[in-house]
Amino acid sequence: MNTFLLLAFASIYLILSLYYYNRPNVLMLWLSYLPTLLHEFGHALICQLTGGKVSDMVIVTRRSERLATGRNGYAVSHTISGWNQFATFIAGYLFPPLFLILGVFCLSRAWQIGFWILLGFVFLYYFVKTSRKIFPFIVIILITGGFYLYYRYPDVVSMWMVGDWFIYIVLGVLLADTILSSYTMTIIYFQGNTSWDGAILSRLTRLPVLVYYFLFMIVQLGSCWYVVKVIVLG
Repeated sequence: MNTFLLLAFASIYLILSLYYYNRPNVLMLWLSYLPTLLHEFGHALICQLTGGKVSDMVIVTRRSERLATGRNGYAVSHTISGWNQFATFIAGYLFPPLFLILGVFCLSRAWQIGFWILLGFVFLYYFVKTSRKIFPFIVIILITGGFYLYYRYPDVVSMWMVGDWFIYIVLGVLLADTILSSYTMTIIYFQGNTSWDGAILSRLTRLPVLVYYFLFMIVQLGSCWYVVKVIVLG
C-alpha cells in the first residue's frame, strides 16, 4: 500500500476544499462527485431495503444548479413507515466512511478487484435509479472494460498502475472528505441547523440531536482511525 499517494491525494483534495469552501464551482462539484454519490446511495439503497421506494437520484455537477438547490445531490425517496424513514436518513452519513474502510481494506490485502466490484455496484445502482444516465453509463463501461483487460492481459503492469492510481485518488478523496465532513457537521450542529440528517432524525425519534452528532462523528473519525491503523501497522 502506497501511503504517500493516499495522503498526497487526500491533502490536495482537502486544500482545494478549504480554499473553495462555501464557494461552489464545477471543479469541486466533480471532485466531490463520489462522496456525494455514496451519501445519496446510502439513503436510496437502505430506503429500498427497508420497504420504501426511490424514484430518482441526482448528483449535481453544474454550479447554477448547486446555487439554486443548495445541495450537491439528492435522492427522491418515498418512505412508508417510521422505521423506513429512520433507516433512510441515518444511512447517508454512514456509507462514505464505510466505503473508505472497505476500500482501504481491499487495497491493504492487494484485492483491488474487490474495490472495483464495490464501485461497479454503486454506479450500476445509480444508473438504474437516476434520470441522468450518461455519466454513470460511461463509468460502468470503463469498469467493465477494465475487468476484461485485466483478465485478458493479466501481466500488463501499466494497467495495474493506472487502476491503482485511480483507487488511491478515490480513497484519498474519501479520506479528506470524511475529515471535512466531520468539520462541516460540527459547524452545522453548533449553528443549530434544523435541515441536516441529524436534526431530522432527532425529530423522528425525539432523541437529542447530540446523539446523532456523536454517532456520525464516531463512525467518521473511526474510519479515519482505521486508515491510520492500516498505514502504521499494515
